[in-house]
Amino acid sequence: MNEIKKSILINCPVSKAFQFHSDTNNLKKITPDSIKVKILRMDLPLKEGSEIGLEIKQFGFLKNKWQIRLTAFIQNSLITDTQISGPFKSWVHDHIFDEAEGKTKMTDRIRYELPFGVLGNIADKILVNKMIEKQFEFRHKITKKLLES
Repeated sequence: MNEIKKSILINCPVSKAFQFHSDTNNLKKITPDSIKVKILRMDLPLKEGSEIGLEIKQFGFLKNKWQIRLTAFIQNSLITDTQISGPFKSWVHDHIFDEAEGKTKMTDRIRYELPFGVLGNIADKILVNKMIEKQFEFRHKITKKLLES
């Protein structure tokens, strides 16, 4: 299982950052323009057990349907989404929110595995890991900008 962990300090209350991430419609705001996200289904209000269906389009032609379930939802602290079906063999994404000196320390921890065994491992080393890293760097930058404005 591969792991990526990224944190950023945002000058806003934890409750504001958590609320922003609890609104799945904000996913479009923090996704790079090269990736198109369409929400197909969403159980509201979001809580542990809620399911979300997404259609992700990358590179102008590659479409993936992604079904995730919230396997943890602790108000102002943690949201964990786990892939039920989609492009990965497995995917678990923790959105962690901590108070740090009156600010929010927001951490994304992604644990994932690609399908296709050895070929998936090679694709991960060459391309996928870097793409995920860049996507979350972008997300953090935009989230910080939106929440601090």
